[in-house]
Amino acid sequence: MDLPKISIIFPIYKKSKYLENNIQKILEDPYPNDLKEIIISIDSPEDDFLNKLIELKNKYKNITLVISKERRGKVSATNDAVKISSGEILFFFDSDVIIDYININELVKELKEYDIIEFYKEIIKKGWLSYLIFIEFSSYFDIIDPILNRIKRPLFLNGGGFATKKSVWNDVGGYSKVYVEDVDFAMKAGKKGYKYYMSTNVKLLIEPLTSLRKWIEQRKRWGFGLIEVILNHLDYMIDLFIRNLLTTILILLILYLPYLIWTYIYIYLPVSFLYQFATNIYKNLSSNISFIYLIILSPSSIFRVFYILYLTLLYILLTSTYIYLLISIKRRKLYNFLPFILFSILYIPLYEIIIIYDIIYYGIFERAPKMNWKV
Repeated sequence: MDLPKISIIFPIYKKSKYLENNIQKILEDPYPNDLKEIIISIDSPEDDFLNKLIELKNKYKNITLVISKERRGKVSATNDAVKISSGEILFFFDSDVIIDYININELVKELKEYDIIEFYKEIIKKGWLSYLIFIEFSSYFDIIDPILNRIKRPLFLNGGGFATKKSVWNDVGGYSKVYVEDVDFAMKAGKKGYKYYMSTNVKLLIEPLTSLRKWIEQRKRWGFGLIEVILNHLDYMIDLFIRNLLTTILILLILYLPYLIWTYIYIYLPVSFLYQFATNIYKNLSSNISFIYLIILSPSSIFRVFYILYLTLLYILLTSTYIYLLISIKRRKLYNFLPFILFSILYIPLYEIIIIYDIIYYGIFERAPKMNWKV
């Protein structure tokens, strides 16, 4: 059986500390090395890293360098690399990923049935923020994406690592200059009927963001990208949801089950015990504090405070426990529960605030602000 040639593309900005190890991992895979073409497309390379690239090129004859002294951006760097590629299949890896495991033979087999293969990704846990991002990624790649595999049509795509047929890439016109070029590519492919699959035949470890500020900037970009995707591909998304209604309902149920349970408790469970508790507190306060404060306070006002706290804490507990159980059961591993509480208290609300900000900004200015998309 004739095996197809593959082109493995690394778009890089300045440098990548994982590149050499990733190349070694690729070349150690049993798939024939003479059928592997490695293209490194780099913007504004640092001198030391450029020297390292030249060493790698001299060491491995199947490496091609595409060097730009100016920053083209990930979209142009990737598109330029594809133009000179000669493989029938394209692999893409970002500069901040670590190839933990790869089986090219199995990926090639999967690409006989599917047109876009997303690689499984996991965040490296080193610090409180990275743990929260790990929970987000695990929720998607361990819970949601396996369900999306049933649809077999692309909805989302994380461009940090994926494979596609070159014919598909050319047919949809590669990356467009938008905020989330990877998701946009998936949508364009979906409109043409191409099939999607998330594979565990590649496992990528992702270098986490190092600060909350960088996380906010990235999520702002993702939020603006989501708005662009909805505006450009709403017809495709609606068609996809309608054609796969049961799967859509299942995903929505998984995402919003804690909120549904919380709403049920909010509507149906009695809270008279809270009012009784508030009344007792008021009676105790009335004998210990000034009469002036009692004019401001009342059993009703104390009850409202406790009621809000009760509903808030209940939602945090439900959400944290639910996500914890989902991930722990799916990954068959017990985790520290505290980060899951922080995920519910801090991560989710902050993410929602960023999305609301993006929507308001876009609504006022009818465009997204100028931002560098990640390379």
